[in-house]
Amino acid sequence: MIPRMTTVGTLKNYRYSLNSSNNTMTKAMNTVLTGRLFNSYADDPALATRCFQIRNSYWKAKGQLNVNESLRHKYDVAWESLGSMSTDLYALAEDTAYGSVLRSLNRPTGPGRVALGQSLEAKAKDLAQIMNGRYGENYVFAGADTLNAPFTWESKENPAYIDGTPDPANPDHAAAFKYVTAAGGLTNEAADANLVPKPNPNYDEEFTKNATAADVDDPRYGQYLTPDGKGTTNPDPAVAAQVPEENEDYNPNVFFKYLKADGTGTDSENEAAKVLHYRGVPVDSNEPADVEKMEYFLKGEHKYVDVGLGHKEADGEAVSSTVFDSSLQGIYYSGGYGTKNGVEVEIEDENGKVKTMTVDNIPKNVISIVNEMGQILQRCNKDDGAWASEEDQFRFKALVDEYEAGCSAFRERWTEMDTQSGFLRDNSELLTSTSDSLKQQYMELEDADPAAAISDFMFARYCYDAALKVGNSVLSQSLMDYMNF
Repeated sequence: MIPRMTTVGTLKNYRYSLNSSNNTMTKAMNTVLTGRLFNSYADDPALATRCFQIRNSYWKAKGQLNVNESLRHKYDVAWESLGSMSTDLYALAEDTAYGSVLRSLNRPTGPGRVALGQSLEAKAKDLAQIMNGRYGENYVFAGADTLNAPFTWESKENPAYIDGTPDPANPDHAAAFKYVTAAGGLTNEAADANLVPKPNPNYDEEFTKNATAADVDDPRYGQYLTPDGKGTTNPDPAVAAQVPEENEDYNPNVFFKYLKADGTGTDSENEAAKVLHYRGVPVDSNEPADVEKMEYFLKGEHKYVDVGLGHKEADGEAVSSTVFDSSLQGIYYSGGYGTKNGVEVEIEDENGKVKTMTVDNIPKNVISIVNEMGQILQRCNKDDGAWASEEDQFRFKALVDEYEAGCSAFRERWTEMDTQSGFLRDNSELLTSTSDSLKQQYMELEDADPAAAISDFMFARYCYDAALKVGNSVLSQSLMDYMNF
């Protein structure tokens, strides 16, 4: 049976063909405008899936590159900061800490030791300020806590401080009592104290043991003193002078909250000596609680970031070999924490005689060392530069030796940072190359050839225009529309 060819039927076929041509032209036009072979997942599921995988890898590599670049700039700032610190620590210039130390050891410049001490103390503040450098709004050497300054100078607290009146029932308050009673108790009243023979400060046991009748007037004779100031070996109250028994643990500074540089107490923070703290912990402390915190900063605290090393986790923790630890601990680069005890120091006097003394509580941190050397020099005689005491001279020598060791360790840690900076620079180049390669891959898969896309669009446009012209011949009414069967 021959189908009836009517204008309505022909028009429907025409519209269908025209819409197909229009859709083809629109798709070709979108390809030209977007430069992509597909504009939805439904256009080509397999190709779209492959491109998504490559794009995901690309953006991941791009993110790692951005993190790596930020870290690289941070390490550049840190490296420059340590460079400034190295100049102060061991450059042979007059305005450096090393130059001031050398001049203070030189006898011709001895009278200027007080001024050199002031310079060293100020230099210690400068060194701490260098270690408080920032990258953006973050402190570089503050470990994982980058929002607070790592190094601060705080008033030296009195470890024996007692808040309130003495409490005889509390053994920790023993240092607050000056005398011992006959019953073994403690008191601050001399009238209530137990009386004991007055000791002879010049007593020489060997001399007294071999003394003759002619030696009894020698100041070295006898471990006790008589009321007229002569020595005696008889502790009887009828012979030896009697004095209140003093408490060996007595400390007159216990009621003061802070300590001055000379060891005396004060309640004024302005008068108190300033000691270096790192993130709220005293740098020169050997207290177990402080040591535990410092050990955590150095060994337990991490700030891991993904810089393309194959980030993996095990038991909820990042595997250290697959991430980069971005935390920089200022206490590590400045020489560590705590003090050394039992340091043997030898000094040769003007006559060539070697003297030896054991010194305790020598700081390990170079900033603390510079600060204490400055304090010791400021106690020297302003006229001739003489040391305030023999203990100060030996202690200064021990500090100089530790200072040299600290500078040597600083060089090694600075070199270690340079190695880490070099790794970040190399890793940046690798991540840049990787991201460029991934970008090239997905561009080859999804980007259209401009010449071919334009040719396809022009042909589709030609077809659409031709379809429009066909309408002139099909829109006129047919004879069949007027026939009745």
